[in-house]
Amino acid sequence: MSAEFPLRPEDFGKAFVEKVFGAPAGALTSLTYKPVGTGQVCDSYRFRCEWTEGYDALTRPPTFIAKCPSADEISRSAAAIFHLYDMEVGWYRDVAGGSGVKCPKCYHAAIADNEQEFVLMLEDMAPAEQGDQLAGATLVQVETTLKEAADLHSFRPDGGFEKFAWLHHAAKNVAFTEQTLTNGYPVFKERFADLLSPEILDIGQQLVDRIGSYVGQEPLEQTITHGDMRLDNILFYEDGQLAALVDWQTCTFGNPANDVAYMIGTSFADPAMRRQHEEKLVKDYLYRREEEWGMPFDFESFWQEYRRHAFAGFIMAINASLHVEQTDRGDRMFAVMAERPAQMALDLDSLSLL
Repeated sequence: MSAEFPLRPEDFGKAFVEKVFGAPAGALTSLTYKPVGTGQVCDSYRFRCEWTEGYDALTRPPTFIAKCPSADEISRSAAAIFHLYDMEVGWYRDVAGGSGVKCPKCYHAAIADNEQEFVLMLEDMAPAEQGDQLAGATLVQVETTLKEAADLHSFRPDGGFEKFAWLHHAAKNVAFTEQTLTNGYPVFKERFADLLSPEILDIGQQLVDRIGSYVGQEPLEQTITHGDMRLDNILFYEDGQLAALVDWQTCTFGNPANDVAYMIGTSFADPAMRRQHEEKLVKDYLYRREEEWGMPFDFESFWQEYRRHAFAGFIMAINASLHVEQTDRGDRMFAVMAERPAQMALDLDSLSLL
């Protein structure tokens, strides 16, 4: 445990949890935990609390989710290089509560200067459950997520975007990402040769060959973006309605079309289903921004941005797979994250825009 906050689940003492929830000493009679989620960059746990009689469940909940640094040194180092922990802590500490975006309530957020030590204590959204990246999404899941994306992209914090230093890490990461993709793609191709077709691997190589054009393009608009808006990072109710967006480790000041293309491109297991619905999904997203937030509706311009960013999921798959702990599920997940957007890019002739 650091001097100020716990780093592993076994470090959470009753006194620390009581302090976070403003409870008197001795109010927490039992504290247990178990792992949850499938994240590879950090570790998450569900804590169960037993309080003395008469506690207020709204301020002293029976459960909470704690996010801690990954036990894997490679993942922790990658998080520091790309400022992933700092971005997520920043979102919950500075923005989430006033944004109106559906995400867990934050009870406590802290991070050390080295950006490898942090802790988040968040609302437990059960019975909502994580989406399944491997199985793919239902149409309702994508529709409700894009409604939330529209609200996120239309939110304007008091005082503007500039005051949040953590929101601008991505601008510093661009050169590093470009170099990593160029040098790392041969490793990715070899590792995923049995999981991806030659056609998919070939379009990936063409993307990497033009990556300077891709990252150098000025966006039409910049907003707060989630950056990793895919099923594993979204909690849904049983009927497919979105409950909360989670895993804000790539939250940044970026191009909203990246989130939209990423979500649609990585979600549909059947490309025919994506082809059938994607234009209407994009229009509905833009209509919500216009009707709820007064943003101008310009489908043609946004559609061009959407086509260019069809590669968003593929780029994340390459980059993330090279920098986190390797697991069987992780490799299967990264394979579908590459394959689905690559097929979308082929369908939309996205290379022609680079």
